[in-house]
Amino acid sequence: MATGVTPSSAQDYASDKYTKGFEVFEEWQLHRYNRESYLTHPLRSVQLGMRYLTLPHYFGRVPPVRLWLRRFGGPRVSPDFACVGALKSGTTDLASYLMQHPSILAPLTKEIGHGYPQFWGPYFPTEHEKAEVLRCTGRALTGYFDPLLHDLPLIDNYSAVRPDAKIVMMLRDPVDRAYSHYKWDLFLSSKDGLRAMPYGKSYADYIGYALDMFPAPPPPTSLPSMPVLGTGVYVNSVRRWLQAFEKDNVHIVSAEDFFADISKAVRGIHEFLELPAVEPVRHHVLNRNPLEFPEPDEESVARLREFYRPWNEQLFELIERDLGWNDAEPR
Repeated sequence: MATGVTPSSAQDYASDKYTKGFEVFEEWQLHRYNRESYLTHPLRSVQLGMRYLTLPHYFGRVPPVRLWLRRFGGPRVSPDFACVGALKSGTTDLASYLMQHPSILAPLTKEIGHGYPQFWGPYFPTEHEKAEVLRCTGRALTGYFDPLLHDLPLIDNYSAVRPDAKIVMMLRDPVDRAYSHYKWDLFLSSKDGLRAMPYGKSYADYIGYALDMFPAPPPPTSLPSMPVLGTGVYVNSVRRWLQAFEKDNVHIVSAEDFFADISKAVRGIHEFLELPAVEPVRHHVLNRNPLEFPEPDEESVARLREFYRPWNEQLFELIERDLGWNDAEPR
């Protein structure tokens, strides 16, 4: 497991405003992972804090003062579409590419973090801003972007206020997703958290405990609301989305297809949203774990493949499309 890791170079990130928040988050989280106190480098901490306060776009939590000030900007719009997926499925990259489109107005943060539209207002553009984009481009859409595929309040509340909304859904091979989940769980862990527990010593331990205990709650984790196994079972949540918004208004993208041809996948979503297709500007992969880990052991991968097989088959039948995960080659 990596220790003493340093932040990625800023040159690894694109210059557009939708990627800057990830650089700040990664630097802050690496200081925390490396157990560096704010008092150790006070000037650096102040500079990082100032960058956080003045970011043009956020990855997650927005400074409260920024939200308070936006309450005075005039009436705000609700999102015309939602881009959802499970944790560690590539939704961050997908969202950043969709936000590049001149007719898409982004919220202040990529992840608002909850499914209660009555509290979304300050995060979204004003009616005036949307009207201006409409005047300039001929089309104007606002999007909600969050890895909340399984969030029942989001599905029910959003469909209640915007039953005509379109849904873009990113799904990733759950076996590969589980490994990214494990790495992210460790990255977010405090020094006394998962890293210090027997469940986090290795991927085999992490997955072994989860499988042996299923369907009971998983071992202690940095991501208690997103259990590693359940997060990769998509079929029930996908069915709920399809029932709430109807099949023709849901566009499913596999993460494997997206990363194999980002341009094709993004332009396909533009067409689904009835926007002129625009070539995306490629950038460094966002939200990628900066820590180095051993590859997953074959036994854990095989056990996960068998665990997810029946769930995947139900999903493929539901969406009338085989995403090929059950036939995936071992890593």
